[in-house]
Amino acid sequence: MKNALLILATLLASVAAASQPLKLNEAGVEEFAALEGISKELATDVVALRTKRGHLGSVEELRILHAMPDSALDVLRSNTTVQVELPMGQIKRYDSPQQVLAEFTGEPSVQQVQAWANDYANMSPRTVEKWLAASKSFAALPTVWLRYRRTDDWNQDFQYFALDGLIDQENEGLFNVLDGAGVKQESQYFIQARWDLADLVMSSERIRMINESQDIVRLRDKILTEVNRVYFERRRVQAEMLLAPKGDVLGQVKDELRVMELTANLDAMTGGRFSAALARSGQ
Repeated sequence: MKNALLILATLLASVAAASQPLKLNEAGVEEFAALEGISKELATDVVALRTKRGHLGSVEELRILHAMPDSALDVLRSNTTVQVELPMGQIKRYDSPQQVLAEFTGEPSVQQVQAWANDYANMSPRTVEKWLAASKSFAALPTVWLRYRRTDDWNQDFQYFALDGLIDQENEGLFNVLDGAGVKQESQYFIQARWDLADLVMSSERIRMINESQDIVRLRDKILTEVNRVYFERRRVQAEMLLAPKGDVLGQVKDELRVMELTANLDAMTGGRFSAALARSGQ
């Protein structure tokens, strides 16, 4: 009876452990690979990135792995948790806003995050400038036609003689004698190039590129506006956590989760570069 109870308890413990989400910063390769949709190679890459950085703040940091598909990210979001370290103890005193902001000097600047977002979305101003520069020379290339003509000529010349040697009667019977024959072949090539002088001033291709660039500028402005909003919202939450940390655990957890959410948003807009920079700086 005792053995049966022991086996049952072991099975229940195994089921309970299996139903618990994995700890993103503690699970091993085999545990990650046991999740449906996570290969052993991908699990190895996850553990290697975690080891390199020392800590993963969220699943979104794994976006920088080239072999990480969106489906695998969804699996990890649903089956892993991140341990949150809550600030405890005495609150540090700050005498000026500069002292507070100095706590974050190791983090990427908003200008750097903007540049990453532009590059990730392929909307860098340098890219647009290259497109416009290329459109200037578009009309400098002529429209070219190539034609080929081949002519074959055959000719034969005859002399006519009477049967009696003298043509002196109407309807007299004649016979012809080949006097000459020839074959003539001729090949000709024609090449024509045409420039449209009006297009040299303002081509339709350049007009199209100007319109495209204006659309890109508007989209880039929207992206940068969102980057600015998320970046400074994250900074405000961080400052509040330093100056007025919540007195209850639930409030502290909400603040930590908010910072993680905003960090994940910046990673989504920069292809994971934001968290990668935080890891390098030790933040």
